[in-house]
Formats: sequence, C-alpha cells, structure tokens
Amino acid sequence: MKKPMMPEGIFDGQQFESVRYPADEIRLRVTKGGNIQVTEYISEDREAAPPHMHPWDEIEYVIEGEVEFFLHGAWKICGPGSVQMLPAGVAHSVRVPKGTARVLMITMGAPYDGFARDVADLYAQGAVTPARVAEVAGRHGVRLAE
Repeated sequence: MKKPMMPEGIFDGQQFESVRYPADEIRLRVTKGGNIQVTEYISEDREAAPPHMHPWDEIEYVIEGEVEFFLHGAWKICGPGSVQMLPAGVAHSVRVPKGTARVLMITMGAPYDGFARDVADLYAQGAVTPARVAEVAGRHGVRLAE
C-alpha cells in the first residue's frame, strides 16, 4: 500500500457528494487530497453484492441499524458499534437484513469514490447488466471471489 496520505482540515458534516444505488445512498464525505477516503452509506440492500475483493483497505463501522457482514465464507449479524476490518484483497460482502442501516466506511489505498460514482451512473442510466457491472468493477480493480 502507498504511504497513507490525507487532507488536513475540518470537514462540515452537511457538505458531501451523494450518489445512489437502488437501495443505498452513498455519501462521499472526504475524497480529495489523499488516498484515505471517508464515506457514509445508508442502506436497505437485502440482496448484497456477490462476495468480492478490491485493491483498497476498508474499515466499516456500523452507526445505526443491523447489517450482516460476509467474511471467510460466513455471514455475521452486527449491530451499532460493530467494526469490520478488511485488508485489500479479502473477499467479503454486506447486506441489511431488515430496516435501514447507516455505516461509516474508511478506505485506504486505491480510491473508492470513482467506483461508487461509476456504479451509480449505471443505475441512473438504467444500464445495469451483469456485464456492465463487471466492466465497471474491473476498471477499478474490483473482482469477484472465486
């Protein structure tokens, strides 16, 4: 991993870029000025993406609600205060079994925000197909677990 770099500053909680998937609002809170990014997502995603891996390290902290994290071949139910630590290249997934969950995600390494924007664009264009999702994922180094 590259040396951790982040912007210096205090970031207003009311200022963020929002992108959407059908069951998620992704709030890109700090994305410029380094290779550490801060994102909040609010989700009702019951389906979950297939287990996948990516080139960035990721920390996910459950703020509200209940999520299920998939790691090492098993799902684990987690509530507020739970933390999932994911080194780059570790297969994982996440879903929300009921209600709405809010999760803080910190990524380190390859930027996450471009991937989030590109997937949101697919949904906005009504162009979501497995092949298109795979193409976008591949451009950002995201790949399905084998």
